[in-house]
Amino acid sequence: MVTGCTGAVGGAAVKMLRERGYNVIGTTRREPREGERLLDLGSLASIAGFVDRLKADGISVDGLLNNAGTMEKRYGLNDDGLERVTATNYIGTYLLTRLMVQAMGKGLRVANTVSLTCYTAHFDKNFFNVNEQNYSQLGTYGNSKYAVMLFTQELARRTGNQANMTDPGVVNSRMLHMDRWFDPLADLVFRPFCKNAEGGATPAVNAVTTDCTLQLFRGTKHKDVPHRWRNPDLAAWLWDETENILKKKGIEL
Repeated sequence: MVTGCTGAVGGAAVKMLRERGYNVIGTTRREPREGERLLDLGSLASIAGFVDRLKADGISVDGLLNNAGTMEKRYGLNDDGLERVTATNYIGTYLLTRLMVQAMGKGLRVANTVSLTCYTAHFDKNFFNVNEQNYSQLGTYGNSKYAVMLFTQELARRTGNQANMTDPGVVNSRMLHMDRWFDPLADLVFRPFCKNAEGGATPAVNAVTTDCTLQLFRGTKHKDVPHRWRNPDLAAWLWDETENILKKKGIEL
C-alpha cells in the first residue's frame, strides 16, 4: 500500500512496485481511480474508517509505504483542531501505521518517508506546541519529518515490525513549490538539477521490499540511522505523547 499515490513520487513508486509483480493499493485524497482508495491523512476519522474498511473487505497488506505528506505556506488547523502539517505528516502517519500493524500483525513491513530537512530540524518536547507565532514553513515541515524518523525507530523497538526510512532527496515535484515570489527563479535555476520521480521513488520501493530493518534508504543504497538522529528517550516520549493526544481526540490504541 502506497499513500499519496497521485503525487510524483507516490505514482512512480506504485508503477515500480507493480512492475516488480506486486499488487498495490494506492491512497488518495482525490476521487479514487481503479486500484486506489480514498484516504485523507489529515483526518483522524478518515484514517480510522479507511483501516476499518480494509478489514471489512478482508484485504491483507504486506507492505506499507507512508509517502503522503504536505508543506503549507501558512499556519492552520485541520478539522480535528491540530496544526495541519504536523497532523498530516506525523500524527496521520503514526495513526495509520499503528492501526495497520494492529490489523496486519508483525508481518507488515513499514517504510516511512523522511526528508533532508531533518538536518535543519530543531526538535524537542515543544514539538506539538505549534502556533501562528512559531510556525515556519520549512521548520515545521522538517520537525514533522524528524518526528517520523523517531517514530520509525520506536515502532521497530515496541512492535518488532520491520521498519525503514526512505529519503527521496530533492525531487522535481509540486512539493518544491513554496508559493513564494522566488518560485519561478527556482524553476529555472534549481529544478534542472533535481531528481526525477523515479529517482525519488527508488529508495522508497527498496525500503518497503527489503529484508533488513532500521535502515535509512537514499538513492540505491541504505545505511544505519545516523547517531545524530538516534534519541531513544525522546522517541519514547514522542510515542507516549502522541497516544495521549489521540486519546483526547477519542482514539484508543
